[in-house]
Amino acid sequence: MPSLESIYKIGVTGSAGSGKSLVCERFGQLGLVVFDCDEIARQVVAPGGEGLAALVERFGQSILNRKDRLDRRKLRQIIIRDAAAKREVEAVLHPLIQQRLLHQLKAASYKRTVPAAAVEVPLLFESGMDSLFDTTVVVTSEEVQLIERIRDRDGVSHEDAEQLLASQMSQQEKSVRADHVIHNFQNRSQLFESV
Repeated sequence: MPSLESIYKIGVTGSAGSGKSLVCERFGQLGLVVFDCDEIARQVVAPGGEGLAALVERFGQSILNRKDRLDRRKLRQIIIRDAAAKREVEAVLHPLIQQRLLHQLKAASYKRTVPAAAVEVPLLFESGMDSLFDTTVVVTSEEVQLIERIRDRDGVSHEDAEQLLASQMSQQEKSVRADHVIHNFQNRSQLFESV
């Protein structure tokens, strides 16, 4: 019976806006199975889920939208401005995300045609999840590009984008900890070539 050891696991991380999703997209084009911990996080905070119930218990109904779903923007605003709240959210969600990811990796290991898995993990080193992977990749970019991409993607102010980056581990520290570094300074085709 296959185990987690039967599939090669690549952890992909980087600061917000660095291009992690593009790197994983390219891994998918190369035949790897790809998982996204942000998507898994959305699953664990779905209505009726254990993650959402724990967050509402801690932060109250104000983090919900009109449809009783998590308002990710409101929660992001809270954790950008409050380091203790950020740690609390991570303490609730990281174990749930890791458990679900392990389940999905085990399911992928049963497919003999899958050579490896690439997993996008925004907080790979911060969460300690790097120990789950055979190799780690960090995607880096110029800080001005990161801020611009976060502003465009999330519809936030320049200041909020800067605060989000400041709340994360620095690109330099991630690069030192990672096995491989991919620089996303050029265009998409050059990034894909780097992968």
